[in-house]
Amino acid sequence: MPKEGAALRRGPGAKRLRRALIGYGFMLPALLLIGLFTLLPFVQGVVLSFQSWDGVGATAFVGLNNYQRVFADNIFWASMVNVAKFGLIGFLLGNALSLALAVAVNANPIGRTFYRIVYYLPGVFSVVVIGMMFQWILQPTVGILNRALGSLGLEALKHNWLANPATALPAVAGVYVWYHWGFGFLLFLAGLQGVPRELYEAASIDGAGAWERFRYVTWPQLIPVTTIVSILTMLAALQIFGTVQVLTNGGPGYHTEVPTLRIYKEAFDFQRFGAAAAMSVVFGSILICLSVVQIWVSRRFGSGED
Repeated sequence: MPKEGAALRRGPGAKRLRRALIGYGFMLPALLLIGLFTLLPFVQGVVLSFQSWDGVGATAFVGLNNYQRVFADNIFWASMVNVAKFGLIGFLLGNALSLALAVAVNANPIGRTFYRIVYYLPGVFSVVVIGMMFQWILQPTVGILNRALGSLGLEALKHNWLANPATALPAVAGVYVWYHWGFGFLLFLAGLQGVPRELYEAASIDGAGAWERFRYVTWPQLIPVTTIVSILTMLAALQIFGTVQVLTNGGPGYHTEVPTLRIYKEAFDFQRFGAAAAMSVVFGSILICLSVVQIWVSRRFGSGED
C-alpha cells in the first residue's frame, strides 16, 4: 500500500500539477505588479468617480453627479470628436505608411539596415523633444516649413499651422503619425519575414504580378499581425496626450482638445478629481468597446466568414 501511494504521488496528474504550480510561481510577481499598478488604480478610479475631491481635503460621496457633469460637458464630447479624427488618421495613414515601408524594406534594397534604423528612429525620442522640434518647424515666421514654401514661390500657403483651426488638428496628427509609424513598421516587417518564400515562388510561376502576390499571398499571411497592429495603433492614437499638450495644449480654442488632455485639465487645473475619474471611466469604457469590436471584425474578416 505505501508503494501504491508513492506511485500515485509520482503519477502524470501530480507532475502536471507540479508544473502548473511552478509556472504560476514564475507568473506571480508579474501578476502582483499588474494588480498593484493597474487593477488597484482602476478600482480606485471607479470609486473616486462617485465622489467629490479637490486633491487635498476629504472626499464626499456625490453619487452620479460627476457622470451628469461629464454627459453635460460639451467640451469633453467635442474632444471625443477630435480624438476620433486623430484615431482615423493614425489608424489609416499611420498603418498604411508602416506597411508600405515594411514591404519596401522587406524587398531587401541596398542599405536596408540603414532604412530600418531611420524608420524606427523617431519613436526613440521623447515626445517633448519631438513636440519642441516640430514647434520650431511649424513656427509661422522662421519655421522651416514656411521658409521652404516661400523659397518655392508658394507664399500663399504660408500661415500659422498650429494656430489656424483648419490646420491645427491635421498638423498635430501628422506629427503623431511621423513619431509613431516605426512601431507598426517593425511589427509588419517581422510578419513579412515570416511569410514562406515558397508561396511567392509558386505565385510567380502561376503568372502573378506584384499586386497579385501582395493581395493573395502577403496580405492573407499578414492578417494576424495586422489585427495586433490595428488594435494597438488605434488605442494609442485615441489616447494621444503628449503630442497635443506640447504642440497646442488643446488650442486654438478647443480644436485639438482630446479626452486625455481634458481629463488632465479637469484634475490638475480645476482640482475636480472626481469628475476627472468619471471622464476616465466613460472614456475607458468606450476604448474597451472599440477594442472588442475591432477584434471581432478582424477575426471575422480574417476567417473569411460571410
